[in-house]
Amino acid sequence: MKRSEAIEVARSPGFAFSLATAIAVATWLLASGSTATMLSITLFCIVLWVLTPIPPSYTGLIGIGLIAVSFSTELALVGFQKPATWLIGFGLLMGEATRQSGLANGVGRWIATRTIGDSSDTNPIQTYRRLLLALSIGAHALAFLVPSALVRILAIAPILRELGLLFDSRDARVGIYLGPLFATFYGSSGILTADLPNIIISGFSQSIAGHTISWSEWWLHMYPVMGFVRVLLVIGIVYLLFRPPADSSFELPKDGKQTESATQRRMLAFLLVGTLIWATDFVHGFHPVIGAIVVVILAFLPEIGIADFEDIGSDVDFSIIFFIAAVFAIGDGLTETGFTDSAATYLLDLIPTDGPLAVILISVFLITFALTFLMEGLAVASVLTPVLIPYIDAAGLPFTPVLLAEVMALSSYFFPYQSAVLIVILNEGDLEARELIGTTIACSVATMLLLLPIQFGLFTVFY
Repeated sequence: MKRSEAIEVARSPGFAFSLATAIAVATWLLASGSTATMLSITLFCIVLWVLTPIPPSYTGLIGIGLIAVSFSTELALVGFQKPATWLIGFGLLMGEATRQSGLANGVGRWIATRTIGDSSDTNPIQTYRRLLLALSIGAHALAFLVPSALVRILAIAPILRELGLLFDSRDARVGIYLGPLFATFYGSSGILTADLPNIIISGFSQSIAGHTISWSEWWLHMYPVMGFVRVLLVIGIVYLLFRPPADSSFELPKDGKQTESATQRRMLAFLLVGTLIWATDFVHGFHPVIGAIVVVILAFLPEIGIADFEDIGSDVDFSIIFFIAAVFAIGDGLTETGFTDSAATYLLDLIPTDGPLAVILISVFLITFALTFLMEGLAVASVLTPVLIPYIDAAGLPFTPVLLAEVMALSSYFFPYQSAVLIVILNEGDLEARELIGTTIACSVATMLLLLPIQFGLFTVFY
């Protein structure tokens, strides 16, 4: 059987459900009590999330139902009470409002025309370099305005596809597409509200341990290296991998002189209001969901706003909320049944708790990184974080750097199946899988070799 055929068999609904059921039943028989039941439900969902015979959100819905039947509706629906769940939901509405306002398209044209200019005899390599840098910085800036890398990528991928057509070189088109998307994806680990694993981990930290990582604290400790410097590193890697030949050509974008509309300016102002609320949380203490709510209220407000609930189309997939809610229900369930305490004890045996903080951070990073080869990043965050938190507490370690080490591992993927974001990037663009995988591996390896030692060194100084 060929490798491709084996993959298709593994992802078939019959095989996936049979394997998930077998693993769940074996776990239930080998263990005992409520812990066995909760762990069986968890492994059942993980297998389906890994093999994806059905959408992850539908698996989440099944998981919620199993928890409700096996335990209680209160535990099953606990995820819908989490602010982090609704931050994701409001983030989807923010992305839809940004699309309806035309702000994303307007920003793309504005950057392109001011980067390329009016001269038609500009060197194509110089033009490509300037456009790649400008678009990547602009895409990264969106991480401050729009929660969830997935939402941002869905919004800007069509723009990048069109801008790439300005060049006749395929390398240039791939670079213009991948550079900004990777900049907004990889740089999101430096901003609390910029990606779903960040939100999930910070949510667990607050709900399980009562430890709050503020937006400003996260930015201060992570953004300089894992945000700004990492974005520059990613841009450099994409430029080295994908460059147009000297004899290639390009053409100026159409409608380059079109100015921004009042609708776009209003949407930008609404997003800046949300960013201001997020950035000043050290003053007022509001959860990031408050900033998202304010933006959505302004964007959909009659007469003043720029979007309408009736115009929300099928492009907005709110089913992801079921996935996130199941993630939180599983995490809380594993905690209530005592599984996380047992797992934390096992981790204490694996990690040298009496060693330097840098060694502990590296160990946490490697454990998280290894798990990403078995399941999607969000599932890793949902299963590992409730285990890490009791471990941190028992070992007397500072919560923030250990959890941020997990975050760094969850933004260092190799293959598309490890992250829904990478799957969307592959599906939305004219890409070959080898191009995406090669660039992803290069960016992740460079991060581990060049930036992780610096980041962990800073943590040892601060903590």
